[in-house]
Amino acid sequence: MAKTSINVRACNIGSAERHNLRSKELDYIRPELTHRNEQWVERSIPEVHQDIAEKYKTTTGQGLQKKATPIREGVVVIQEDTTINQLRELADRLEKRFGIHTFQIYTHKDEGAAVWNGLANEWKPNYHAHMIFDWTDGHTGKTIKLNQHDMAEMQTITAECLGMERGVSSDRKHLSAIQYKNQVEAEKAAQLQKECQELEQTKQEGIEKIGKVQEELEQTKEKLKEVKTDIKVQKLKGAAADTGAALMKAGTTVFDATTSLFNAGKVKRQELEIKELKSEKFNLEMKVQNLEGHIRTANTELARERDTHRMAIRNGEARMKAITEMFPSMENAKENIEELRSMGVENNDIRQLLTGKEITYTGNLYDRERRKSYPVKNVKIDIAKSRNGVTTIWMNDTHFRTFFKELWNKLQKVLGLDTGKGMHL
Repeated sequence: MAKTSINVRACNIGSAERHNLRSKELDYIRPELTHRNEQWVERSIPEVHQDIAEKYKTTTGQGLQKKATPIREGVVVIQEDTTINQLRELADRLEKRFGIHTFQIYTHKDEGAAVWNGLANEWKPNYHAHMIFDWTDGHTGKTIKLNQHDMAEMQTITAECLGMERGVSSDRKHLSAIQYKNQVEAEKAAQLQKECQELEQTKQEGIEKIGKVQEELEQTKEKLKEVKTDIKVQKLKGAAADTGAALMKAGTTVFDATTSLFNAGKVKRQELEIKELKSEKFNLEMKVQNLEGHIRTANTELARERDTHRMAIRNGEARMKAITEMFPSMENAKENIEELRSMGVENNDIRQLLTGKEITYTGNLYDRERRKSYPVKNVKIDIAKSRNGVTTIWMNDTHFRTFFKELWNKLQKVLGLDTGKGMHL
């Protein structure tokens, strides 16, 4: 059974949604697999962050601290067939147990890296999901505190909901996409290095074997010389002896000569074996050179990809800075466009707002937080920065949430409802 884990970290409010929604091209994904990704979005991150800040301000009389992390992101290891419904069930259980509310879920089944398997690069998928949490008390806006035991229990709940085996607790954090790719490249280089070492060891063993065979060959040649010398001596003795003795010596000489021929055959076999070992040694050396070339190529590609990634980030930041400096209202454009469209504002009016113009609106405005539409007349709408530096929507010089809240309170008073009891239409 596959293992799972959940790693919770502070959410990068500025870039999390762009990454999760695949708003920009990434070199560590396979676009042909992106259609398998799923998502569930209840509210946008800036919207939730603004709501938390207002609750915290109302409760404590102070603004959120810069180091506060009221919105957190959980990265969950999943399987190829894990569904968004399983993750929503996990979100419900985490909220019931710990009080943390999930408002966005994304599954990523298109990320991974090419891994060298010894013969070719093989795709290794990195199946995971991102869960965006409101990590605060819903009434006060204060951050929820969980201890180590709670986080361990969260791992168990995750495994139960996904039907996977719980991972062993450790200090290891989930790797980001870039870190995952870099680790795979490092593992690839390490594997190639290991294969080089094994081939080098095999080569050394072959060299030692060749040395032993050459030594045996030299010994055999010396014995062959001795045999030839004995043959000459026997011939001289045969010439000086009587005929019978000469015949006997001749027989001995024939026997010794036959033995010599057998020894010569052994020498030829050993020479052939040396030739084969030298050929094997050459092939091993060529494999070592090829693997070393693969290592150099992999390291060069890794360095080039890292430089390309850093350059892309710097270029993207520079282009975005130039745009937002010329058109300040373009900051957080995606979130503001979604909010304006949900209110019922037409696209032509939205274009004017994004270029820094103010419009006067008459018609119906929809408050999706309270699911209520209000008829309005001559409402001034513009996009500008709030006191905390977030570019957002203003209506009659009032933040749009406050504007809708005031309309809601007026409606309740007209209907004679007690706002203090929290009644809703």
